[in-house]
Amino acid sequence: MTFASLIDAAYPAFGLDDPAGQVAHRLADSGIASAPVLDGRSYVGMVTLSGLLGGRRGWPTAKMTLRETALDTVPAFGEEARLFESLSAVMAVGVELIPVVDHDGGYAGVVSRSVILDHMAAYFHPEGGCSSIEIEVPPPGARISEIIAAIEKNDASIVSFSVGPSGKASESQIVFFRVLTHDFFRLVRNLERYGYLVSYHSPFPDSGFDEMREKALEFIRYMDM
Repeated sequence: MTFASLIDAAYPAFGLDDPAGQVAHRLADSGIASAPVLDGRSYVGMVTLSGLLGGRRGWPTAKMTLRETALDTVPAFGEEARLFESLSAVMAVGVELIPVVDHDGGYAGVVSRSVILDHMAAYFHPEGGCSSIEIEVPPPGARISEIIAAIEKNDASIVSFSVGPSGKASESQIVFFRVLTHDFFRLVRNLERYGYLVSYHSPFPDSGFDEMREKALEFIRYMDM
């Protein structure tokens, strides 16, 4: 997945010689906090409504252009850059709009962080009947293939997974899974029996489950095997 698939090419952009007052009015009327500024086809920075109005009484003068104003320096990303490889850099930018340029360096459009987050949410399947499991593993780590095998042994399908630090002083890691299974309770309990530390799991489908009843059903399933 590249930035090209998420570009909003119709988002308003302005030129360096555009009157600052007109730009400020358009931003205010449109409810837009910031927009790209171009020098020809080249992206040069972002103009913000707060930057145009800050330190002034009223709107910018009629003669003032964007060339005379301070623009925010927001780095641009190439449209063919891989989204997942660029996520850390995108999050470090700290602004809502990410400018995107084509292979010639010309301005191509913008991608909003909210669109990126929506895409990430769709990628990790937060809905759709999936359940979440977080397994904490010690600093030496664990073979992901072994955990996957343990999950699949319990008739569960892995939709997506990721690995990240737990944030604890022990430097352990958290392996996050999104799974589909007809018996989520059994999956979680069996993973715990295998010795995995389940630090979090989604609520069981029947939030008011009777654990004794579940244990009895588990025994019946074992006997059937």
